[in-house]
Amino acid sequence: MATACTCTFVLCLGLTFFMFSSASSTEADVLLSFKGSIQDPKNTLSSWSSNSTVHYCNWTGITCTTSPPLTLTSLNLQSLNLSGEISSSICELTNLALLNLADNFFNQPIPLHLSQCSSLESLNLSNNLIWGPIPDQIPQFHSLRVFDLSKNHIEGKIPESFGLLVKLQVLNLGSNLLSGTVPSVFVNLTELVVLDLSKNVYLMSDVPSEIGKLGKLEQLLLQSSGFYGQIPDSFVGLQSLTILDLSQNNLSGMIPQTLVSSLKNLVSFDVSQNKLSGSFPNDICSAPGLKSLGLHTNFFNGSIPNSIGECSNLERFQVQNNEFSGDFPAGLLSLSKIKLIRAENNRFSGAIPDSMSMATQLEQVQIDNNSFTGKIPHGLGLVKSLYRFSASLNGLYGELPPNFCDSPVMSIINLSHNSLSGQIPEMKKCRKLVSLSLADNSLSGEIPPSLADLPVLTYLDLSDNNLTGSIPQGLQDLKLALFNVSFNQLSGEVPPDLVSGLPASFLEGNPGLCGPGLPNSCSVDLPRHHNPVGLSALACALLSIAFGLGILLVAAGFFVFHRSTKWKSEMGGWHSVFFYPLRVTEHDLVVGMDEKSAVGSGGAFECGYTKKATEQMDVYSFGVVLLELIAGRQADQAESVDIVKWVRRKINIANGAVQVLDSKISNSSQQKMLAALDIAIHCTSVLPEKRPSMLEVTRALQSLGSKTHLSDSYLSTPEENSVPV
Repeated sequence: MATACTCTFVLCLGLTFFMFSSASSTEADVLLSFKGSIQDPKNTLSSWSSNSTVHYCNWTGITCTTSPPLTLTSLNLQSLNLSGEISSSICELTNLALLNLADNFFNQPIPLHLSQCSSLESLNLSNNLIWGPIPDQIPQFHSLRVFDLSKNHIEGKIPESFGLLVKLQVLNLGSNLLSGTVPSVFVNLTELVVLDLSKNVYLMSDVPSEIGKLGKLEQLLLQSSGFYGQIPDSFVGLQSLTILDLSQNNLSGMIPQTLVSSLKNLVSFDVSQNKLSGSFPNDICSAPGLKSLGLHTNFFNGSIPNSIGECSNLERFQVQNNEFSGDFPAGLLSLSKIKLIRAENNRFSGAIPDSMSMATQLEQVQIDNNSFTGKIPHGLGLVKSLYRFSASLNGLYGELPPNFCDSPVMSIINLSHNSLSGQIPEMKKCRKLVSLSLADNSLSGEIPPSLADLPVLTYLDLSDNNLTGSIPQGLQDLKLALFNVSFNQLSGEVPPDLVSGLPASFLEGNPGLCGPGLPNSCSVDLPRHHNPVGLSALACALLSIAFGLGILLVAAGFFVFHRSTKWKSEMGGWHSVFFYPLRVTEHDLVVGMDEKSAVGSGGAFECGYTKKATEQMDVYSFGVVLLELIAGRQADQAESVDIVKWVRRKINIANGAVQVLDSKISNSSQQKMLAALDIAIHCTSVLPEKRPSMLEVTRALQSLGSKTHLSDSYLSTPEENSVPV
């Protein structure tokens, strides 16, 4: 009896081992067959080998069940630079539930044959080179719960047959080339939690009202597409919605009256950059968890109710570029979690609330071009997290509070074009200040010597005031890309390095100033007819500056035009970006560049002229144009900030450098474009001496054709570029 039991146990154990060994061998063989159909240039699947001593469940990207018999349930090969064919052989893995091939280079139509994977619940093919229309046979993926085709080249209409994928919980078709109208089939997808049709610029459709019946929907992302018409009233039925993004479309009309109060779980509400009108939604704080509110760049009017101060979790408030009026709500500037307030280009009036000292996490305030009056609040200097405060083009008056620049992270202050008076306080605590503009006020007294102690100060505009005294000598030790003190009452000798590095127009309007190149020379000159050589030399130097600048602009423009025709055929001719005022036009420069006057010829918020400062500024301009080409947008169309600031923000976040690139750039060109981005970043360095010469830029761009891979330096960011702007 005991012998029989022992035999039975051994037989069962052997049978179990045989079954496990057989299954292991079969699944390993399927994986090796699948590997044979794809290309792996970095050999990241080296562990996938028949000679491997590692069990296949421990191969790269593979997840198996935790208890015997071990079977493969998940295959995650994201971001491995794979290409080739997505073979249907993978469907021989009968328990495969998740297949993730995102962020690779697979170049083929939608692999419909993967519908043979009978257990497949999640399919992620995002950010590849998948192309062509969505086939009508798409319902063959009858078990799918997650279907992600975003960031590909999918084109054509969304087929009606999508409505048969009734188990779908996540459908992401964003960042493609879909066109036509959006069908009303989503009403059948009652299990949907995420619906993303964003960044399909060729979609021309109203927003299907049937979406409002999806009671389980948590994220609705329709931004940057071609949606028009009104926001459907049916959206009040989206009781589970946490994120609603309808921004950057052509929506019109008003926000449905009870929409926000119905969406109790709302965290982010963005309808910016449309053609919406009407008043501010009074019920906005009915969603207690609201963190981000975007209404900017529409036609909203009226006042903002003080009840906005009840949105205790609000972090981002953006209402810029509208027609809002009335007093700015005091409660908003006292919210403990608020980080961003943008309300520029409206009609707000009244005083800036002093309660802003209670906003302990506030980072950025932009309220330019309104009708604010009163004094700068003392609470400004008490917010230690504030890095940008911009309130230009208002009616602010009175003296600057002594602590207005006390935030240790303050980087940008713009209070220009107001009616401020009194002296500029000493500034010693804001040692990260990059830009200070107090132009066009009624400030008096001397320029504070402590400005010279701010190590990263790069842009300083004190023009059009009533400042007196001399220019502090220490300012010439700063790396100032812009220093404008024109039209004050300054006197004395201008520090030599400031005279040689800046246009004379930045010093004009101060009759008491003297120095080389200025009307007053600080010393007794000989009569004019006794010094013909000096006058001739001065005229020659000025002529060389103009002609040298012209040659650089034309050369850079021609080079950008030549490169842009290769990279982006739809870009037009070159243009110049000037970052300081000039007395000559581009036409004058081009006409003046004849054979006799060319550099290198005998006459030239002889002169022995060195063009170092001018070239640094022109390299900056060239870098801006290069950024336009790389990002596929104009310098003033990068999310309401200039393109240099926009790029610097992007590259400071994870995968930000890739997000900068024009979406039309193929993945195969991505590496070289990142290298070009690195060059453009160095060209627009905050510190002028960090910028390369045009010769270095030209050589670097020409060398990209021979680059086979990128070094880490192409993705690195110069330290000075990481300053918040």
